[in-house]
Amino acid sequence: MDLDSIVEDQDFIKQALQSANIPALIMSIVHMTGDTRILEGDIKPRFVDPVSAGSDASIDEDMGEDGFTLEQMEIVRRWALEAIEQYSTSTAPLPELNKKDIESMLSYMCGRKLTEEYRSFIEEEIGLDGIDRRGISLKTPELCARASSFSVIIIGAGMGGILASIRLQEAGIAHTIIEKNAGVGGTWYENRYPGCRVDVPGHSYSYSFEPNYDWKHHYPVSEDIRTYYEQCAEKYGVGKFVRLNTEVVRAVFDEEVLLWRVHIVGKDGVEEVLSANALISAVGQLNRPKFPEIDGLDDFQGELVHSAMWPSDLECSGKRVVVIGSGASAFQIIPEMSRVAKQLTVFQRSPVWMFPNPIYHLEVAEGHKWALRKIPFYSKWYRFGLFYSAVEGVYEQTLADPNWSSPLSVSASNDVMRDNLTMWIKSQVNDQALLEKVLPKYPPFGKRILQDNGTYLSSLHRDNVELVAKEVNRLVPNGVMCGEANVHEADVIICATGFYAERFLYPINIIGRGGVTLSEQWGIDEGRAYLGITVPNFPNLFCIYGPNTNLVVAGSIAHNAESQVNYTMRSIKLLLERNQAAMDCRQEVYDEYNSRVDSINERTAWGAPSVNNWYKNSAGRVTSCLPFRIIDYWKMTKTPDPEDYIFIDHN
Repeated sequence: MDLDSIVEDQDFIKQALQSANIPALIMSIVHMTGDTRILEGDIKPRFVDPVSAGSDASIDEDMGEDGFTLEQMEIVRRWALEAIEQYSTSTAPLPELNKKDIESMLSYMCGRKLTEEYRSFIEEEIGLDGIDRRGISLKTPELCARASSFSVIIIGAGMGGILASIRLQEAGIAHTIIEKNAGVGGTWYENRYPGCRVDVPGHSYSYSFEPNYDWKHHYPVSEDIRTYYEQCAEKYGVGKFVRLNTEVVRAVFDEEVLLWRVHIVGKDGVEEVLSANALISAVGQLNRPKFPEIDGLDDFQGELVHSAMWPSDLECSGKRVVVIGSGASAFQIIPEMSRVAKQLTVFQRSPVWMFPNPIYHLEVAEGHKWALRKIPFYSKWYRFGLFYSAVEGVYEQTLADPNWSSPLSVSASNDVMRDNLTMWIKSQVNDQALLEKVLPKYPPFGKRILQDNGTYLSSLHRDNVELVAKEVNRLVPNGVMCGEANVHEADVIICATGFYAERFLYPINIIGRGGVTLSEQWGIDEGRAYLGITVPNFPNLFCIYGPNTNLVVAGSIAHNAESQVNYTMRSIKLLLERNQAAMDCRQEVYDEYNSRVDSINERTAWGAPSVNNWYKNSAGRVTSCLPFRIIDYWKMTKTPDPEDYIFIDHN
């Protein structure tokens, strides 16, 4: 465990501890002292899922974070100050904690005794022993030799593509990354609109083996996330494998030589064909912007932009601005535009559920950054706290009760959630007409739920902002027409209207065994894959963030990417160990898995027949979302089962 030395005086440390996370601090005290008695007292955290936390508008001034009283927090800081002084002046190694000690610490953090399986899951994620268990190890010269003659092409240099490159380098496998943009970072390279940020805590939105102690915000803005992945690419030498400004237009599995022939087109328009043993799609789900299907897009004479294609020179100050959309991107753009636009008009098809997050826009305190860098095991346990609350999340509250009949919720617990979220929204809106527009009339988690600290709803109260809860008829030269003759004049129209999320790997033409194309096998918007990763008739094609892998209620997509890359790497290792050329998912395995996926998704808030969302395709099937708990998916992707595949010999 590499930590910076503690050289600061007690006054500095005392001040830094004011912004430290208390549960993580308690765990660090145990590591520094070896004394677990602190876990047996009355000072304990209280687990509250992130949606319920703070939904009640009332505030107890004597309570701090995680259920600790302010007095208890001060006691813990005093203990920590003493432990840090002892640690920083000692030359002895840290006390060794046994398995029982770690079990007690995990149970303390979670408020319950964890199963062996759950402990393994968490211990792998946070790596208390410093061991990274998600790469593959090729231990024999024979395997290493086979790996050196195996090659991979990765499509996309975002989170998943960079991660795949790091793991392939560790295994000594040659690869090339094809990236359509001029830089790495994927969606965080593309999305640069004002207010753009992730809605997962930054300290868990990072690779498990590469923590970032320098996040500026608890929920980082796009520029900082882009910088993180650029730094990861540089540190791990990914750049030398990337071909920028290049698109994959076609990929064909050559059955004679059992190789993928990948057709690419560079910036100069010249087509080239590359060959590889395996193809990894890391294109993601949200990478092809979708303009609204309304008439007159070419008629508007002002500036028309999509949120994911934000011009660097776009100036909205003092102008009449229209935002079409009310989803995640619009939710972030609208407060920013309300501050600078002369007039802002928002067209909303349906309102969004949101839950309170008081630190959503807050910067990370310098004292907290200091603790992450210098206090033993603090960063590990802080990540664990974030990860556990997200993993546990509110999964059970999103499952539909077949005996529940309300159109506004899907179960009794989902209805309690609806009441809490309604209370919080009402606490911010004193205009009855506005409340009617912003209060959703569908179950919580029926659409993507958002989080805020009051910024969004307060922006709708501004005198220069109008919320129109109607669909746009068409664009006209001077603005937006809503109704037969009502024109909302505009200088700038911002389309925050999402992506072609239902069209996986679009618009690449993927051709598998027997000449079958992926678009024919799937249909235009029927993406399916076994574990979201492999597809019958397309040997050695592996997807990262493929069909039905988007997280709705719990966890970080960074964790899911690691699970998918872990499965992909172990599949390649399986090929090398068996000395076989390719593996093709069995149709019956694929069908059975997708039947389970559909069955569960249909019994969730986002799968409810009455709800329309971007998770569903044109037939109403949920193609985007993972219906399982994240620990279940982790188990499924831990290692490939050879029985799930047909293996193809080299000859």
